[in-house]
Amino acid sequence: MHQIEHFELATPHPVSLTLSAGCVIRVTHGRLWLTRPGHLEDVWLQAGEAWALPASGTVWLSAEPVAQFQLAHKLTGWRWPRLANLRLLINALAKVSVRSLARGAGAQLQAG
Repeated sequence: MHQIEHFELATPHPVSLTLSAGCVIRVTHGRLWLTRPGHLEDVWLQAGEAWALPASGTVWLSAEPVAQFQLAHKLTGWRWPRLANLRLLINALAKVSVRSLARGAGAQLQAG
């Protein structure tokens, strides 16, 4: 599962982001320049293009003149619940709801 964030950058002046390995930068509008400290290559991305960060670190970005882009971060430590656990949860909630309804109906009968 990924968390996707949307950004608009409207400056030719570089801004820095610290990102985790595997983070994907996808340009949705405009043109984006990026570089990493200690690396010789610069990357230019047009709308529809994407680039994945190979290792965690700082990325410098600038727009020419405006760029909209997404950052897709892989969520770590999150898992889909196992089906058996989900069934147990649903059954437990159903029992609590039935008990609550029964107590509410009993209270109404006693009060009436």
